[in-house]
Amino acid sequence: MSAPPRAILFDLYGVIGQNSWQVFKTKHFTEKPDDWKKLRALGLRVDKGEVSDAVLVDAIASATGESAKTVRYQFEHTIANQPLLDFIGRHLVGSYKIGLLSNASRDVVGDILSPKQRQYFDAVVSSFHVGLAKPDLRIFMYICDKMGVSPNDCLMVDDQLQHLRAAQGLGMRTLQYKSANQTIEALRKELREAV
Repeated sequence: MSAPPRAILFDLYGVIGQNSWQVFKTKHFTEKPDDWKKLRALGLRVDKGEVSDAVLVDAIASATGESAKTVRYQFEHTIANQPLLDFIGRHLVGSYKIGLLSNASRDVVGDILSPKQRQYFDAVVSSFHVGLAKPDLRIFMYICDKMGVSPNDCLMVDDQLQHLRAAQGLGMRTLQYKSANQTIEALRKELREAV
């Protein structure tokens, strides 16, 4: 039996924030993995602040035949994952250090989280601000340093397997997000608490 983690890190898009991007991506790129690979590489450059998000939006619009307005809507209409945030606020805050680690092309945390929810997080690290993006190991180390914990003390919750594999490579425990209920139950089990 291992000790419980001291810190829990959450991804933003697809975990703390929910939007229609995944449905859009599945619809347009399941049968076009090479197109998706090129756009993902461009997306990482946007996440690092190397190119504007307008370049990515235009490239996705061109690849899908959708309007730039439709593509932008997929990115910008993200809502807070209320069940997961309620769990974090009630059961994790005060017992664990809580971090938010996101590949985001701009400062969006304030657009998604209420001021009260923002206070749940001891550290917020966005790829846009640090010029690094998951799965780069340096961004994981950056948030660990900011929170004063080692990777071995962390549990990373993300929806993307490549991000979880990178975190595991540093010694973090990981949990793949599939739904709020699944994640809450898995956190309860992992933390061995009756929360």
